[in-house]
Amino acid sequence: MAALHYRVRPFEKGKKQLQKQAGLQLFFCFHLAEWRIFPIFAHPTITTLIMNKLIALLTFLLVVTTAAAQNGKDARIKEIRAAYSQAKKKIDQNGKGGKSPKDMHIILNNLEDEDVPLYTEMTLDYYFDESYVDGVMTKRPYFIVENWTCHSHLRYREILVNPKDQQIMFCYMRGETDAGFVVETRYYYDTDGKCIEAKHSTDNNWTSNGSEVENAVYYLKLFNMATYNGYFSPLDTDTKGKATTPKAQRMQQIRSIYAQAKDKIAKNDKAEMPNGMQVIIHDLGDDQPPRTTEIKMFFDKACYFISHQASSMSFDSYSEYLFDPQGEDLIFSYTRSREEGNEYEFRYYYDENGKCIETKSNSEDTDDGFYDKRAAKDFQAIFKTMLSDGED
Repeated sequence: MAALHYRVRPFEKGKKQLQKQAGLQLFFCFHLAEWRIFPIFAHPTITTLIMNKLIALLTFLLVVTTAAAQNGKDARIKEIRAAYSQAKKKIDQNGKGGKSPKDMHIILNNLEDEDVPLYTEMTLDYYFDESYVDGVMTKRPYFIVENWTCHSHLRYREILVNPKDQQIMFCYMRGETDAGFVVETRYYYDTDGKCIEAKHSTDNNWTSNGSEVENAVYYLKLFNMATYNGYFSPLDTDTKGKATTPKAQRMQQIRSIYAQAKDKIAKNDKAEMPNGMQVIIHDLGDDQPPRTTEIKMFFDKACYFISHQASSMSFDSYSEYLFDPQGEDLIFSYTRSREEGNEYEFRYYYDENGKCIETKSNSEDTDDGFYDKRAAKDFQAIFKTMLSDGED
């Protein structure tokens, strides 16, 4: 108690009472550290002992954290491999067992230079699930396959996608040059899109985990555009200010351009290296008859003709879109549709400003070609995106 009295004596009486009631023990602990503990740390032997224990503790925590991270990584890779195996089984059963196929294929043949032929052949195969989201049938791809060849160079890709959130899970690429040099890469991604594992067959690889994700996102964009998965190209209002040709002369001009386009298509089909882009979609079939949709795009320097055909047990339709060969303006559209035993035809002719100047149909339900212009714009957007390699 003498020591207590000595330590408390310098303070005022009011503080004495406070220390006795609430802070006396804290007061002593503070001064105990001041008198006893600090000198201990000054002792070199004890200091070394404490530092060694501290280092050992930090090392232990680091090992535990690393082990936890590794366990998380291993679990994710195991999950990816299981999802990959499941996707392959679904693809193998696609269109079998009395079920309609659910897939989409984009086929591109492109002769880039006629003087020094550089001919590209590319196929994208998509496999997807279908479900209703807010009353709308929605397609969610779970696997994408790419086959590409150009001047004896080959490339094969696989992209595993989580169909629930469209997150990229895994990317595989195998490339081979005309000289026989082969490159293989594998990238595994966590749920945040971060690459957690990269495997390369050679140090001289052609890809990175970032470039593969960008490529996968580009392919998903093409899918969404072709299936209208939340994507519609903006429809510009009719342009104004262009000089227009008299109606009779304009219609004669359109018919002449149409005949020239058909002649170009026939010659292109017979060419050794034809230009063309094709989109084939197999869908529906759960609560509706299976449907096949086929879009063909014909081009040289620009896309000059597009055809669209859709068919099922309950209906079929065929459409044509003719574009000005000097630009990208729709100048004529045609649709023939059959449903429930009824058949309808629609022909729309447009002037230089995109305004419908003539409608020919056996139906009273016409719209001056508004929906045809909408569809033509969407198909053009797919074509431009495909040939731009994803560049905006």
